Amino acid sequence: MANARRLLETSLRSKLTHYILQQQIVELVYRDASGQVQVVHSRIRDLFTRPGGDFVALDKGVLLAVDHILIIDGHNLNGY
Repeated sequence: MANARRLLETSLRSKLTHYILQQQIVELVYRDASGQVQVVHSRIRDLFTRPGGDFVALDKGVLLAVDHILIIDGHNLNGY
């Protein structure tokens, strides 16, 4: 089963890399630190790992934890 989880992570990483390469503004729906659902329109500039998890860098230096993202451009990330 560990291999199945790795495939999902690889698939999500591929999807995020695709958005980085496109450099188009996308709609991100995410849950903030207080649990509230937020919507932002931005480019995804980078994807990286830090202690505590994987993060994406958005325009204007905004960092967002990947596991807080619910939807990108209408694509539900719940399955990843």
